[in-house]
Amino acid sequence: MSRRYGGSSWLAAQPDTSNSPSTSLNNRILDQEREMIEAALAEARGRVSGNSGAAAKLGVPASTLESKIKTLGIRKAKFKTG
Repeated sequence: MSRRYGGSSWLAAQPDTSNSPSTSLNNRILDQEREMIEAALAEARGRVSGNSGAAAKLGVPASTLESKIKTLGIRKAKFKTG
């Protein structure tokens, strides 16, 4: 049985959190995470996996780092050197 409060769903009653402190914290965390990943990629010359790859430098599985790189929209190619 579904309930309605005040004629609208409970989702509509959720406060707008776009300018909340938690949103600001989340953005700061994402920015710091991006900086750490980009620094590791620069040090590893764009390489993610392997003993000298960015994943090893960050202490995370390569698949996790690849997922984070994709989510954050980081272009690995800009860290690769010829």
